Amino acid sequence: MGLPISAVAETEQQEKKLPQPVESNAEEPQKRSSELYIGPRITEGNAQRLHFIGKFPGADVEACSIILDRQDAPGTLPTIKGTDKLLTKLRSLGVIGRAANPDTKRSVYSLTKSGRISAESFGHTVPGSATLNGTSQRRASHYQLIAHVAAQFASPAGFFRDSLGIEPVGIDGVISEHEMRIAYEKVAVMLKERKERGESGDFGAWRSGAMAASIEAVSKGRIEWPDITAALPALLTLGEKEEEKMVTKLVHQPDLAVILDGDRNSPAAKNLLVEVELNPKSWEAYEQILRTYDKEIERGFVYSRVVYFTIGNRVETILRKVDRKAKTGLFESGRLVVLPLTHRDNTPVRFEKRITIQEN
Repeated sequence: MGLPISAVAETEQQEKKLPQPVESNAEEPQKRSSELYIGPRITEGNAQRLHFIGKFPGADVEACSIILDRQDAPGTLPTIKGTDKLLTKLRSLGVIGRAANPDTKRSVYSLTKSGRISAESFGHTVPGSATLNGTSQRRASHYQLIAHVAAQFASPAGFFRDSLGIEPVGIDGVISEHEMRIAYEKVAVMLKERKERGESGDFGAWRSGAMAASIEAVSKGRIEWPDITAALPALLTLGEKEEEKMVTKLVHQPDLAVILDGDRNSPAAKNLLVEVELNPKSWEAYEQILRTYDKEIERGFVYSRVVYFTIGNRVETILRKVDRKAKTGLFESGRLVVLPLTHRDNTPVRFEKRITIQEN
């Protein structure tokens, strides 16, 4: 939900930690001939699932059940029961670890070192250091639902054909916050060095210059429009130029970026900026965020729309009020859309934790 800062990190250190995923011992692979052998019985389909779990640690069995069609029945999603058996097999091979999320009462998964090696041996790039180890329960629940939404965007079932008018984008078409942070931090290191030399360390100014340079590179044939964010992934992190009185965020990373620029042929992007919001933020925080979105979508070079996924209507209610008060006009223009979090059968996701008070 944006770039973590030290104050947030210090707060979350006090929260109860999830148990670390237990990596089961890998089975001894059967002896084979001298031909190249990669991993114990990992298929291409399983490697794609490992790729997804590596990108989105915290994925549960439902998310993993919708990212690919059944191999024996194209056009049909695997059942949750069948996917659960598959994940059990992958655990026995030592390529994924499992942890219980006490908040949602579900098992969530992350990749082991062996799993990363297996996925990469099939040509899948797995973001470094994405893990559930040491993650707070609150953030683990958030990661679980982010993975769920990411799976729906990737799914061949086309969950958003009607609501957003888009086709499935596949696993590579959904960029995680972790991937965005890796790209941003490389630029942040460079800007820090500049600042130490007395030059500008302003990310927003760098981003503005990078966009202008991209347009020039396209005009000279050095890059094509669809490849802008692949060539400069740090652009997926939002940032406005520093001002004496900031009304926007200096740096903001969304929960997901959905890449739709495959047929882009102009400076206007088609990508979606996605937030998964379980609880509303403060009015002040939303004012700053919506003003940031307003400038970003008006510019239109990286993102075309903002999509929020929520449970219930509390988040949407305050977003609409702030949008009217701040006069950003995001809802009226269709640049901001709020959708309910839904299961694979399109029933709404609900908070599962309830408090029961027993009276004498």
